[in-house]
Amino acid sequence: MAKPQTARSIVDSALNLPSQKRNAFVEDACEGDTHLKQDVLILLSQSDNQIPANAAENTKSMIGEQVGPYQIEGIIGAGGMGMIHKAKDTRLDRYVALKCLPPHLTVNNQNRERFLNEARAVSRLDHANICTLYDIGETDDKQLYIAMPFYDGYTLDKRMCNGPMPLNDTIAICLQISEGLHAAHNNGIVHRDIKPANVIVTAENVVKVLDFGVAKISGVNLTSTGVSLGTVAYMSPEQLCSEKIDARTDIWALGIMFYEMLVGERPYKGDQAPAIIHSVLYADRPDLSLPDHLPKALNLIIDKALARAVEDRYPSLIEFMADLRKISNNETITPHSPKNDDRAFDPNALTKETIAYFEQRTIDDLTKELTKHVGPMAPVLVSKAIKISTSMEELCLKLDEHLPSDGVRQQIRQRFATNTSSSNMTAKQNAATRLILTDTQLQCVSSVTTSFIGPIGKLLVNRYSKKSQSTDELCQLLAEHVEDAADRDELVNKIQECF
Repeated sequence: MAKPQTARSIVDSALNLPSQKRNAFVEDACEGDTHLKQDVLILLSQSDNQIPANAAENTKSMIGEQVGPYQIEGIIGAGGMGMIHKAKDTRLDRYVALKCLPPHLTVNNQNRERFLNEARAVSRLDHANICTLYDIGETDDKQLYIAMPFYDGYTLDKRMCNGPMPLNDTIAICLQISEGLHAAHNNGIVHRDIKPANVIVTAENVVKVLDFGVAKISGVNLTSTGVSLGTVAYMSPEQLCSEKIDARTDIWALGIMFYEMLVGERPYKGDQAPAIIHSVLYADRPDLSLPDHLPKALNLIIDKALARAVEDRYPSLIEFMADLRKISNNETITPHSPKNDDRAFDPNALTKETIAYFEQRTIDDLTKELTKHVGPMAPVLVSKAIKISTSMEELCLKLDEHLPSDGVRQQIRQRFATNTSSSNMTAKQNAATRLILTDTQLQCVSSVTTSFIGPIGKLLVNRYSKKSQSTDELCQLLAEHVEDAADRDELVNKIQECF
């Protein structure tokens, strides 16, 4: 009975530390006790909602057992994607890192088949800086497992526990990470979970990117309440918003790590996932200036890697690596010139003004209800859906894909869609009287407006065109954002020419 109490006291102490310092603390506190470490890691994972509460019982029973051809001897780590064990391959007499994925991540046949197909694709990656897959299989009770090389080394998060790293070491490690990621990107694979815990430095100082593709192939919904703090801290804005992503989402995560390695803390702060999400998506951009003893050109790399607008980031890791090498050679770096405004996104402006005929109280209630099922991403999902919906029925349908079950979907529809017939009638009437512009006209108005008031003009045009009933009303609303009277008249005249 003493062990759980000891494990709980270690966990309580670890939770008071920054997340990047917890692993080293746990190693010291457990003093080589494998079973105690296992209990601590499971409890820590549960505290971040990473794994189900019954994971402890399931995992304890696995030590000493055989999974496929692998004899499990101990535990290496724990996380949202399952437990990682040290195991011996009884066929080849070698040690492997064995990751056993919990059944809840691949509960249906479609997810399982998708997992297996994409895991086969990842296993074909052959690069010195990628930890490839040795094997993938399935137990008799339908639990999937992945066998990876077992490296003698340390993960990057443990190295970062001691504060900022030397510049030369930081650049050398980031270049190796970039080489591995670029090879994967060339094969159409985006990692989507780049973070210090997924990077290992071997005893030979070779960097290996771990868990390649596992985040992508798991089928985990990023808007679920189970998103872990460590993962959220490195997610790009487009990934947090569940938008289409490409290689540049990995560049964002690498930019976060690059900054953290140099400064000793992340640029976007928060003790809980909602605070970090708010900081990345909504708050004013933090001061990303690096300490004075570092080359000023590094600030240009940080600015470009962490541009909120994906099109303003490095187009690929080739350019990112080129700039890192220029730093090493004391060469000049071209300043970052963003095409888009990097100010914070305002979800309230979209929710309240984009489509005027949704009642704000109803939207607030819907957002509150949705939060129970999808967590802190609910306001973002509602804001996105409301822009392309003209009735509550349609809005609820847009949100269906983010809800966990048919029962919850039916509950949401019954409460918000079927009981708002009068509101829907008003919505249809308003939609019928709204100003309708062709794509050419909309593009023309946006071009004219941005030439007068900058990048924010495009957002204003999209917003006001959906609430205006005539071109005159649209012109009036846009002209309010121009201070000079002569410029206002010129703006209105030029906009009228678009029609």
